[in-house]
Amino acid sequence: MAGALQKRRGLVFVTLFYLLAGNIHADEQLVFGSFQNSQNATNWASRVGLLLDIGVAVERMEDADGVWYRVVTAVLTDPAAEKVKRVASANQLRYWNITEANTTVVASVANPQAPVRNVPAVRPAESLSEANVQNTGQGRERIRSVDLDLGIETRTFFESGKDGQSRFHPALSLQMDLYRSWDNEQQSFTFAPFYRFDAEDSERTHFDVRELFWSRVGNDWDLHLGVRQVFWGVTEFSHLVDIVNQTDLVENIDREEKLGQPMAHLSVIRDWGILDIHLLTGFRERTFPGRDGRLRPAVEIDPDHATYESAAEELRTDGVIRWSHRLGPMEFGLYQFSGTSRDPEFQLVPLPDGEFVLRPHYPVIDQTGFDAQAIFGDWAWKIEAINRTGFGDRYYAYNAGFERTLVGVMGSRTDLGLVVEYLYDERQEEAFNTLFEHDLAVGTRWNLNDVNDSQALLGVIWDVETDEYIVKLEASRRLGDTWTLLIEGRAFGGADEPDNIFDSLFDPDAKSAAVQDDDFIQLELTRYF
Repeated sequence: MAGALQKRRGLVFVTLFYLLAGNIHADEQLVFGSFQNSQNATNWASRVGLLLDIGVAVERMEDADGVWYRVVTAVLTDPAAEKVKRVASANQLRYWNITEANTTVVASVANPQAPVRNVPAVRPAESLSEANVQNTGQGRERIRSVDLDLGIETRTFFESGKDGQSRFHPALSLQMDLYRSWDNEQQSFTFAPFYRFDAEDSERTHFDVRELFWSRVGNDWDLHLGVRQVFWGVTEFSHLVDIVNQTDLVENIDREEKLGQPMAHLSVIRDWGILDIHLLTGFRERTFPGRDGRLRPAVEIDPDHATYESAAEELRTDGVIRWSHRLGPMEFGLYQFSGTSRDPEFQLVPLPDGEFVLRPHYPVIDQTGFDAQAIFGDWAWKIEAINRTGFGDRYYAYNAGFERTLVGVMGSRTDLGLVVEYLYDERQEEAFNTLFEHDLAVGTRWNLNDVNDSQALLGVIWDVETDEYIVKLEASRRLGDTWTLLIEGRAFGGADEPDNIFDSLFDPDAKSAAVQDDDFIQLELTRYF
């Protein structure tokens, strides 16, 4: 009875999306950052205009706090806005939506491919000198840029680990973003390597090629060959539908950091929507914290001896096809995936010395996914849902909720958002690969809309049946044109102390027991060159 009720609730929520969408058409303006220096804004507007092949202007904004300069497009119709967003995402340009034309309030960050904590709101504008833009002699320009990010991170835990791990985990990160385009912006090359050094956890010290691909852009199609990152999802606290890239779990427990995925990706744009076809050539295994790492199970994970259901193991070619479209204020996507699961099962294996390890096993799955977001004024309604086979019986799961934004709180430029989501998994206590099987998530988001892009999110995820909870804090602020300060924290509670390590692994009412002593606060200072 309860399962049938949950199914009906999910169907009702999806139906409401279609009914609310109607035939409304909303034009948009996109903002590509704000500057205190007018020349920096002008240089950045020139570069964005060249990359996107559209007119981009600099608007002078003034209020009681001072003067700043905003890089903004003209008002775009639905088809034009969709094309600009697609090209901006391909070039990893972060943008904001102005939900009502001719207003000065940026209501939402709309580029999920550039997470807040990885990329500054606007990179320092490079002068469009001969070194960056070169004329080919035929009216075509060649753009190239190299960005280098150096991060200094301190992760401090409030208690020592259950296995005696240190409370203080310093780390360094280095990421490069190399971009070059030619042939009138129809062809480009992107290279984004990443390196992390962690002073405590040797498994967290790792190198990865986040992206290394060639792109060819036509009038109504894109082709990308190489290693890429592709993000899908609209909800805040968990992304069920994000399936293309493997999770880089040593980077962050929230599963939003991803490894690069080798692929061939064809995107076809038509009046009836965008069709994306991905051939994923090769599988990436998930990274896990080591013996000296934190935020891990009580039993050490042994990733070096992972097993597969597919005889081809990591050489299997997976496939996914996705259709996305926009109907009035609603944007949605529907896909079908077939391949090796990015989520592993774990097998408890005894060792000769009497200890145990967990060995990952990667089954083959089929997954149908749906995500949608509809924006009506200050309200954003969101849903992500999946239907999956491969972990026993077929099951479904969904995240659904809304975000209400209060624009200009108390007459200021600050926006305050209230986020409410419900996370459900039909498997309930048997859902081994998630903590979120019947959870309520509530959060508040502050966006100061200042030139330093100051923003913060504070939220709590509460299991309505077991009373386990996770408190989440994320905040960022740009310090001048070349530095960004990121603050992140997690606190865990509500789970009883397990009697032994096996209870911490298999007790369905205490899935977060292993991390109850892993509350932490993390500071990261990033320098952009």
